[in-house]
Amino acid sequence: MPDVGGVVHTYSPYATAFSAVRKPIPPILTMIGDEFGGEIPVGPFALIGDESIGRGIVETLKRSNASAVLMANHGPFVVGNTAVEAVKTAVMLEEVAKTLAIAQSLGTACEIDAGDLASLNRRYREVYGQ
Repeated sequence: MPDVGGVVHTYSPYATAFSAVRKPIPPILTMIGDEFGGEIPVGPFALIGDESIGRGIVETLKRSNASAVLMANHGPFVVGNTAVEAVKTAVMLEEVAKTLAIAQSLGTACEIDAGDLASLNRRYREVYGQ
């Protein structure tokens, strides 16, 4: 993961709640497509105190388009090209987790299809704010 210049770990309540129930955050919002490119995955449970949590984070992120992982029964970890980018992404992760929790209380949230997610992510990375 050579482009990682910042890592953020929080115990933000909504994202941490999804990690506690080991449920990924599906791509139900355009902002998830923009920032994460798809589902925000759940990584394996790991005891704190050795390298297993770091390995779990890296292995999960390598299998995903996302820049965030919800480590099972622990909480969210977010990476970015810079520390500032990682913090911004961590804030967005909490917002999408909160919105998903609210949406699920109203009914079944509808996922965005993969082609549209790729288009959203490409536009966000290459056009938006440039």
